Amino acid sequence: MLEGLSRRIAKGIKRADPEGPGSLEVLAYAIGIKLNWYTGLMLTVLFGWILGDMINALLAFFSFVVLRKFSGGFHFRSLTLCAVFSAALFASIPLIDLSHNGTLLLTAMSALVVLWVAPNKSKDLNPSELDPYLKWISIAIVLINFILQSPIVALSFTAQAVLLLPWKGGEQR
Repeated sequence: MLEGLSRRIAKGIKRADPEGPGSLEVLAYAIGIKLNWYTGLMLTVLFGWILGDMINALLAFFSFVVLRKFSGGFHFRSLTLCAVFSAALFASIPLIDLSHNGTLLLTAMSALVVLWVAPNKSKDLNPSELDPYLKWISIAIVLINFILQSPIVALSFTAQAVLLLPWKGGEQR
């Protein structure tokens, strides 16, 4: 659904400006990424509101997104499935009762996975000056939760750490 919408938008842009920068495919991809992000955010708000804890659902969303930005990870083949699954996950995280020790344990486990695997980036992404530091930025982000001691952030980081693991068909380093 989001792929089709992004392609239709890209075609409309190309019709309006055929000489504009980027191919139709590149434009559709970039639009799809933005649509996925905004759809995930809107669905997280909606699901969080329905489940009664929109603020913590948004905390789960943003903590996940910040870590994912630097650590990479597995992608669903469908942007729509990604947005719906992610929003359901972020809205469900506040429903999980996690003890203080559980929070510390999940944070430590996430830090170990990040240390072991991150960054798990697709090789077709644009190189950046930050590339040599992505692992250390990712670890620093996770370690911040030893100060915050937030169960929501610990669960969110754990979900992202799982997506770093080398899944069959997922991105490989």
